[in-house]
Amino acid sequence: MTDENAVCSGYEKMPVSRLEPGEMGVVLARAGAGKTACLTHLALGYLLDKEPVLHVCVDVVPDKVKLWYHKLLKDIFSNQPERKVTDLQHAIEPLRFIMSFLNRTFSPEKLETSIDNLEQQAKFVPALIVLDGLDFGRARALFEKIGGVARRHSAAVWVSARSHRHIPDVNERGIPYPIDAMDDLFSSVIILQPENDGIRLKSLKDKGNYNPVADSEFLLDPDTFLLLKKSHLAERGDQ
Repeated sequence: MTDENAVCSGYEKMPVSRLEPGEMGVVLARAGAGKTACLTHLALGYLLDKEPVLHVCVDVVPDKVKLWYHKLLKDIFSNQPERKVTDLQHAIEPLRFIMSFLNRTFSPEKLETSIDNLEQQAKFVPALIVLDGLDFGRARALFEKIGGVARRHSAAVWVSARSHRHIPDVNERGIPYPIDAMDDLFSSVIILQPENDGIRLKSLKDKGNYNPVADSEFLLDPDTFLLLKKSHLAERGDQ
């Protein structure tokens, strides 16, 4: 076993079903509840399996995104020597491409052009595309087009969506705003809810199934987003 594999052997991925190529998933939470950390953690699962990730952010400079990855790696592998974590950081960098857009300049067409250029010029073919910071108040057509990009390039897509305390809308399938009118576009929907002792991750839709019962709620460490324990909130009837 190489040093890199030895470091990764203790890594526990987030308890979220893996998306198939062409499928989309969404992480829903209020501001500051950990959407970006969750997306970064999901991306790390691919990177540590040596699968390329395209990380697209809106209104955030790429250097800041790199810091998110660096911090999360240090937190996750805090029991490892710093040199090994640094080596791991260097190992995943060729597998990760970070791209930034201003909010009003992003479009699915520009995204696809960028992917085409990466595939043709750099031979970089992402298995996962992360989209962080998109405006879910924009038309449903935006996410229909993103889904088309995902299918054409055989890539999974995880996006973040911000929920709002003052907008309590929930559809008949239990999906809250701003996903309530477009949840059919997503194979997986997870929601993050801060608790006193961690972040509760709840699956609202998994592999196309709404409100899955088995293993659908977990408590995550707020710093590392590693699994702390199975949440007993559902068992107490706290919905």
